[in-house]
Amino acid sequence: MLNKEPGVYYDLPAEDYFALNAVSNSRLSLLKRSALHFKTGKFKEPTKSMSIGSLVHCGVLEPLEVARRYCFMPNYSKHPSNCTKSGERSFSSSTDFVKKMEKDFLDLNHHKQVVSEDDYARMCGVAISLSQNERCRELFSGGQSEVTIVWDEPETGIRCKARIDYLSDKSDCLFADLKTCADALDFEWSIGNYDYHRQMSFYKRGLDTIFGGDHTPWIAAVEVESPYCNRVAPMSEESLEIGDRLVDELLAKLAEHQQSNEWPGYESPKAWVLPEKFRRSSSEPVELLIGGESLIA
Repeated sequence: MLNKEPGVYYDLPAEDYFALNAVSNSRLSLLKRSALHFKTGKFKEPTKSMSIGSLVHCGVLEPLEVARRYCFMPNYSKHPSNCTKSGERSFSSSTDFVKKMEKDFLDLNHHKQVVSEDDYARMCGVAISLSQNERCRELFSGGQSEVTIVWDEPETGIRCKARIDYLSDKSDCLFADLKTCADALDFEWSIGNYDYHRQMSFYKRGLDTIFGGDHTPWIAAVEVESPYCNRVAPMSEESLEIGDRLVDELLAKLAEHQQSNEWPGYESPKAWVLPEKFRRSSSEPVELLIGGESLIA
């Protein structure tokens, strides 16, 4: 584990951030499942949407890093030199020529993450969409991307960390988080489902602790399918207050486990109970419509 004193770190590599000996918002999410999940620190494998989100983050927030970190495999089946063993022109992807070209490509780019051409195009589409939003252009300019902060929580003394997508250098105390989604019109539900309000409250208290002032969190939500529509807005005070309470509850719970050094898993129920939607009694009448007439069965 890597130790860093409380403060702000502008050029800390992502791998060093993940190695920091401090509690992140993602780690607190594990505590919601159980203390044992937090203790082991076992995260789920990245999903397809998470991988696209990482690619989009790089393309929007660190565009100069894209070529160093990512590449997509060319379609060698369309190469003029793709031929069968008999020398006939081929468009198959299973020829020896294609296999050799793909192997050579992977060897040459062994230090990069190979993504599909479609995902690379999605990243470009998202970046163009956000650049055409005036509010978004202002939000992601005049500042620093991928900023690491480390702080000690005043109430519990727990050392915490966060990696801010974009921190403004202006006097407006703004910071922004970029979120990819399937439907930006439904993003309010995503905030609740994924506890983004808790995440923004967690980041805000870290920035407020380090810099002072009253930082305002913004979220830019952008779709990863054409036409890559987006919505950009600050978090409401009410949402941040709810998020603050959730952070307080989790940090207090963590402090208790640290003090007792007990890290239990799940509690067992007294009995298995069906969820409400499955508990409809078979004796309840069922209304049937037959030929436009209502019948009770």
